[in-house]
Amino acid sequence: MNTSTDLAKRETLTVMLNTYKQATEDIETAYALLEAAQGRLRSAFLDTPGYSFSTNDRNMHGSIGKEASTWINKKVKKDAWRCIVERMELRRLLSIKRRDELDKQLEDGKELPDLTEDNILAMFEQSAANVNTYLEEAVKEVFEYLRPPGSRFKTNTEFELGRKVILSWIVEKGWNRGKYQVNHQREKYLVALDNVFSMLDGQGPVKSYHGPLYCTIADSQDGNGETPYFKFKCYMNGNLHLEFKRADLVARLNAIAGGNRLKTQ
Repeated sequence: MNTSTDLAKRETLTVMLNTYKQATEDIETAYALLEAAQGRLRSAFLDTPGYSFSTNDRNMHGSIGKEASTWINKKVKKDAWRCIVERMELRRLLSIKRRDELDKQLEDGKELPDLTEDNILAMFEQSAANVNTYLEEAVKEVFEYLRPPGSRFKTNTEFELGRKVILSWIVEKGWNRGKYQVNHQREKYLVALDNVFSMLDGQGPVKSYHGPLYCTIADSQDGNGETPYFKFKCYMNGNLHLEFKRADLVARLNAIAGGNRLKTQ
């Protein structure tokens, strides 16, 4: 029996066990800190739905140390900017095109500025300065959607919005609340329509995620209904017949968008 060798093995084993014990405690502490950080972020940002601020990400593919913290901090930064943009109601002010561009920037994260008070205030100031431009762009976009050149429907005159329009491929058979539901790919157009009429009415963008028109269609038991700005009737061929209740807002929309189209002919 080699006493020195046995002693060396024992010392090695002791080191291994002590290292294991310390390492497991460090890991437990590290994950407790991550959990606490996640909780503070969620609390500070009021746990806005859709923004998890998760400090654990399965897409890290085994990254640890600085690489892992950089990955998580990038993700947390994107969540924070998304939450701030949502609370500013900035997305609801924008046209669909601008909103898609903003969403792409928020998802990519590469061109997002540092999260500082100055940068947040600058975004607020820029939004306030451009609110009329954003509204005009949104109005023109909605007008083009409601009045596509060459529409086959008699109600859809090309140069001016009238009392009614017929929109194709908007609704489909409902599976949850009502008889119909809004086609997912067309949902953004109804949200934009609600936003534009609400802003033209001086009420600002709609507060709900989907907007009154979408929700009322989903809740309707027979496919008929109305909101403060619209009356509607759904058909099984996917068409939505829409009647405008506020002639004054239609006139404003025509003046902003319809007049510009006439000038370009």
